[in-house]
Amino acid sequence: MERELLTGGGLNQVFKVGDAVHRPVASWTPRVHELLGVLAPLGFTPNVHGVQDGLEVLDFMPGEVGHPPLPPHLRGDDVLVEAARMLRQMHDASVGLVDRDGWQFERREPAEVICHGDFASYNIVFADGRPAGVIDFDTAHPAPRWWDVSYACMTFTLDFGTPAEQLRRMELFCVSYGCTTDGLIDQILVRLDDMVHMIRENPAFVIQRAEKHDEHYLRLTEYVQANLA
Repeated sequence: MERELLTGGGLNQVFKVGDAVHRPVASWTPRVHELLGVLAPLGFTPNVHGVQDGLEVLDFMPGEVGHPPLPPHLRGDDVLVEAARMLRQMHDASVGLVDRDGWQFERREPAEVICHGDFASYNIVFADGRPAGVIDFDTAHPAPRWWDVSYACMTFTLDFGTPAEQLRRMELFCVSYGCTTDGLIDQILVRLDDMVHMIRENPAFVIQRAEKHDEHYLRLTEYVQANLA
């Protein structure tokens, strides 16, 4: 069966084979598969079909991946609200795995849930203009809820209009998730700092270093400090 290389991934070569996706396995893959099994009843994460020739086999999720900048039809409040609700459902379903070890990243205390670790529009599949699936769970690990919430607020708001509009969208995301915005800006700054260090220090981020992604996150840090803090 013919393999089609899927574009857009930053770290792995991912292939579509028929109705499945084949991705490289790693030491943390069994734990991610356990998480996906727990999340399966939600109906918007890939089902796992095992490992074949050193590659994990997952459902291919048809639709439009939300690569930034988001097109106009994916920039509405309804998309933001649905994404926040999906994140809350995933977090709540994952609580039973918090004590597990073997994830790619170390646990972050207080470890309340299994965070996706990279919950952003580019890891969401959209169908008919609505969030329909969440993909790429390699960065999942035990962490406080705010680790995902703050990153999602950052990626779903910072290229949307004025600072006032960005703060409004952050508030809407948090209300839809079911949390407050207390401390949110400081948490976003922590996430931005973590991204800079990860790009500069993680051996896997060769392309991101070459493309100077760290400078992008430094510019975002300056913007948040100047306009939202």
